Amino acid sequence: MIVGGPCEIKFYCLDKDIGQTIVTEIDMELKLIDSLLNYFSPVSLVNKINTEHRVLLSYDIKEIFILSDSISRLTNGLFNISVVPLLELWGFYGGEKRVPSKNEIEQARLLVDYRKIRIKGDTIIIPDNMKIDLGGIAQGFAADQVVKILKKYGIKSAIINIAGEVYGLGNSPKNRPWVVGIKNPRGEGIIEKVELSDGALSTSGDYEKFFVANGIRYAHIIDPRTGCPAKDYASVTVFAKNTAFADGIATTVSVMGAYQGKKFLDSLKIKGIIYYEKNNKLERLESE
Repeated sequence: MIVGGPCEIKFYCLDKDIGQTIVTEIDMELKLIDSLLNYFSPVSLVNKINTEHRVLLSYDIKEIFILSDSISRLTNGLFNISVVPLLELWGFYGGEKRVPSKNEIEQARLLVDYRKIRIKGDTIIIPDNMKIDLGGIAQGFAADQVVKILKKYGIKSAIINIAGEVYGLGNSPKNRPWVVGIKNPRGEGIIEKVELSDGALSTSGDYEKFFVANGIRYAHIIDPRTGCPAKDYASVTVFAKNTAFADGIATTVSVMGAYQGKKFLDSLKIKGIIYYEKNNKLERLESE
């Protein structure tokens, strides 16, 4: 498990010793990332930021905070690593899952504001009453770090899957694009297959972590504008050159909902596939 999700990596290397060296280096890198970015670890960097509020960042980890800020600004705060109080309130961090009162939601929303997260030099500073969680982008970041290691050793063919954040390096051993399945958000198995070659995809779905109350599905992706779980989507798959970017944008499009999400992807010329429910049936949209 890496930052809360399963990990699967396949790569092709003719030299067994070099292959083992790569495996060892990847294992060390993923354990390091998990130790730094896992919100639930009491000794992680994220936990240190949330308790000390002013922390020195190493160069490589600073990168993920800068990217998070860029995506937040691009999406007017719909991608927001400071949404923790709302996730806690709804019970998505291990508490009792429940529908909070409007007043509780409004009070929690006052603590959510990505603009108050500052990076000065190599130091990150957050307000004393704020908490952050990089769960919406950390797994994509981890996949990108694996790709860097593989490229360093000259690997030409690999597939990396960290909790649905997928990068296809080169082509498969059959010299064809990698084939990746998109999970059916309302049933078992795969709803469709797509191809990847030197590119990434990220899938977010309302089936991953959710609860049902009074017949309404409440999923774990929170809309910072309302303080409530996002709706009007079942599954969002975004394609990009960078897995972390795809990860953050998939989260954002989920918040936007199917139609607004498609408009957003179209405006940036980003390929995406969105499934949503209409009259108890799955409908599909694809950005142009």
